[in-house]
Amino acid sequence: MLVDSFGAPGGVKQCRDSLGILTGAAAFSIAAIMSSAPAYASETHGFVISWFFPSVAAQVAEKDCLEGLNPDAAGNIQRMLDEAGKTPDEIEQIMSDFPHSVYAHIAMRGRLNGKPVSPYTNPTSVPDPKIKTVTSNVGYGFNLDGIVSDDDFVDPISGEKGVDNQLFRAYGCTAIMRAEPGTRSTWPSIQWNTVQPQMGAWLIEVSGVDNARNDDDVLVRVTQATRPVVLDAISEVQADMTFEEDGNPDTTNEVKASIKDGILLTEAFDLSLNGHRWAWPEMRFKDARIRLKLEENGNANGIIGGFHKWAPLYVPQAEGGAGYEAMLSMDLPGMYYAFRNLADADRDTETGLNLSISSTFSIEAVPAFIQRSNPQTAQSEQ
Repeated sequence: MLVDSFGAPGGVKQCRDSLGILTGAAAFSIAAIMSSAPAYASETHGFVISWFFPSVAAQVAEKDCLEGLNPDAAGNIQRMLDEAGKTPDEIEQIMSDFPHSVYAHIAMRGRLNGKPVSPYTNPTSVPDPKIKTVTSNVGYGFNLDGIVSDDDFVDPISGEKGVDNQLFRAYGCTAIMRAEPGTRSTWPSIQWNTVQPQMGAWLIEVSGVDNARNDDDVLVRVTQATRPVVLDAISEVQADMTFEEDGNPDTTNEVKASIKDGILLTEAFDLSLNGHRWAWPEMRFKDARIRLKLEENGNANGIIGGFHKWAPLYVPQAEGGAGYEAMLSMDLPGMYYAFRNLADADRDTETGLNLSISSTFSIEAVPAFIQRSNPQTAQSEQ
């Protein structure tokens, strides 16, 4: 059946009335053209990531830290001074002008061969303070190893069991990393908002979409842009901007995915992105998955999970040194030990230690237009 320009039946009759009876050849040609045209054209949806940080920022259980949260900066530093052999009177004197008076006493508190060293670059030069870690069995992520054990989590959104997210255990009882559901925690917000305008934007493209609600075969492409995001008047990432991929094959990632009830889920793949040395210098996930909720307003939000080397996650924190410990209530060697003790993949045969830790990062994304890199431009820049 032919339709008129408004989609109403009757196009054939209108043609006959105005042009006379169609010849058989003409009618056959029109029918052949319409039968060969696809009923629906596949769509491509582009996004730029506007938020990225460990998913500990969203508390999913009332009792995720049964032993309570880790001490604040004053409590941590008093313990550090006590472990360093300071007397109660000396500790009181040092803490009298907290935090200004403490830096010189904690910055070189490590001991290596009897000599003072930085506990940030030499975290094992101080004893393991055994910081408090998450005890809950509820946490965001994926079953990365295909095993369900008592140490695993259950994802509160998907209901998946056997979720591996030891990074959550390490971070989750540190107050500066926590926030109420639906909000962003303080320190991660400051850190991400600082580095995002300084690094190439992270892009997500979903192509081959025949139905944005349900489609069992789409392609996800995660890449890096040639320039940073643009922030709007309230310092959020501006939507509907155009980005060009930088063409770096090391950070060009593609994976098959499906969409069910508006939730996109990828297959497992290795994911590589470059960030900023102050926050997430290199994100190199093994066996990664992405889960995204595709919102009706064009935004997307969800998680990225996978195994990640834990040392590169620790280093940007260690660079903050005594300042981070005094201002952010972190025990940095304690975080190092937690990462090392909780790491659950990529065992080193020489040391017997696991080099990677299961991790889940929360992400938010806004609509964006994505262009492929110009091969001539990429070649000239090399």
